[in-house]
Amino acid sequence: MTWDEFCNGVKKAAGKAADKINQTADLATLQVKLTMAEHKLDDAYAELGRAAYRHFTDENSSAELVSVMMKGVAEAQKAVDDLKAQIEALKEDTEKAKNEETTIE
Repeated sequence: MTWDEFCNGVKKAAGKAADKINQTADLATLQVKLTMAEHKLDDAYAELGRAAYRHFTDENSSAELVSVMMKGVAEAQKAVDDLKAQIEALKEDTEKAKNEETTIE
């Protein structure tokens, strides 16, 4: 093995390690965002429950507030679903890259 071959091997290994670290960091970031989005969804459900309670117990309450809260729940649920899809796509990409490494080497 020549010095150049050794250096190229080290560079290649370092590049792979950096890629894996980046993938792991991206996945961790998405997981944190997902947790935050799930908390927002829980909050939206709580607000909807309070609005529904007020609507059914207060004669002067309108259904408009409940409708607005339902839209908030739908938006929060979409954010959660989108993040779950991003996480799944990243995991699939990571697995593909891992399989490609195995077949190349």
